[in-house]
Amino acid sequence: MDDNTLTIDSAVLKDIPGIVEFVVSWLEQNGLDKYVFAYETAVDEASTNVVKHAYGGKGGYYQVSCALNGADIIVTIRDHGSKFDPNSVPLPEVISQLEERKVGGLGIYMMKKLMDRVDYSYSAPEGNRLDLVKKTGS
Repeated sequence: MDDNTLTIDSAVLKDIPGIVEFVVSWLEQNGLDKYVFAYETAVDEASTNVVKHAYGGKGGYYQVSCALNGADIIVTIRDHGSKFDPNSVPLPEVISQLEERKVGGLGIYMMKKLMDRVDYSYSAPEGNRLDLVKKTGS
């Protein structure tokens, strides 16, 4: 395994800070410090969704990889939990006062706002794949 990939055989909620730190460390090692906040938030949200929803909190295979492809920073999250397309989730209502809004449902919205692209794919042998893409300079 290379130093830009972290694999956890049975990821649970307590693993999320370490997952986020892995991505932050990679960004810092590659001089991409200005993207730390965006990726901290997006990876935390995505990882929480995998653990809570794809695996129902019971733990499961989780892999995160970091790459720089030209001007694109790509953080890829893979799991073998329940199939879920984040693009199928309707945008939350964010206009009304906070106390009038439904609790939850902002994670995917925040990921999409923080990233330049959020790409999702699924295949039976590979499971779920989520690419969080940010262009350097943006």
